[in-house]
Amino acid sequence: MIEMRSDFDANLAMLVGIESDVREGLTNLILNAVDAIPDGGTITVRTRVGSRGPSEMPTHVLLEVGDTGVGMDEETRKRCMEPFFSTKGKRGTGLGLAMVYGVMERHGGQIEIDSEPGKGTVIKLIFPIRRLAGTDLVTGEPEQESVALNILCIDDEPLLRELLREILEREGHTVSLADGGQSGVDEFRAAAGSTRPFDVVLTDLGMPYFDGRQVVKTIKEESPGTPIIMLTGWGSFMKEDGDMPEQVSGILTKPPRSNELREMLQRVGGNRGVSN
Repeated sequence: MIEMRSDFDANLAMLVGIESDVREGLTNLILNAVDAIPDGGTITVRTRVGSRGPSEMPTHVLLEVGDTGVGMDEETRKRCMEPFFSTKGKRGTGLGLAMVYGVMERHGGQIEIDSEPGKGTVIKLIFPIRRLAGTDLVTGEPEQESVALNILCIDDEPLLRELLREILEREGHTVSLADGGQSGVDEFRAAAGSTRPFDVVLTDLGMPYFDGRQVVKTIKEESPGTPIIMLTGWGSFMKEDGDMPEQVSGILTKPPRSNELREMLQRVGGNRGVSN
């Protein structure tokens, strides 16, 4: 027996967003909550308007899904948004929360997860309230002017490739995708002989047959000046252990947050590309 409860703020602010994306994200969170209470329990969906900083004006809307289920330990909580990570065995694809992460990235929002074994889980989606022309809605901080880059993204996970494309194209960059190390090197070589070579390469670390370390070695031998950023689920550990491959300009943990990716590209991109 599962009891559904709702606790909605009567003064909820209007949001600028994609209705189908939000609905799909909420559906995934509720289905995850159902799986977390196999012996029955309560699922609560809550909304709130909040403000951050000295301003009393609302700055964000909180959409929260909580359950009274089995909960997660700290290691699972840290990894639960990684693509293909699942605790459901053959029943799980590991793509549900990764998809929710993509929704929040597209909306410029954040995800917070509170969970403890035996005490349930609460997942909070935090949507910024943005200004539309002719409205009184508040907006987030203005985006800094960036440099438009021609970027090659190499990753064998389709969901990650598409997520990277969406984030980068939203920032004004031109993006090409490769589904493996060898195909990525081939793509890089083809562009090198054209009028628009790649300014930056983003590559996964763990790929079959031709991994990220081989990609870095090959590209750096042929184009020493091309910055390479490595994406890996082990990014935080590699930074702590000093295990970053030589000649890598930077390393980001999967899935990368849009602001971290933007800052990294601004740092390694330098004067490459064409200003927007």
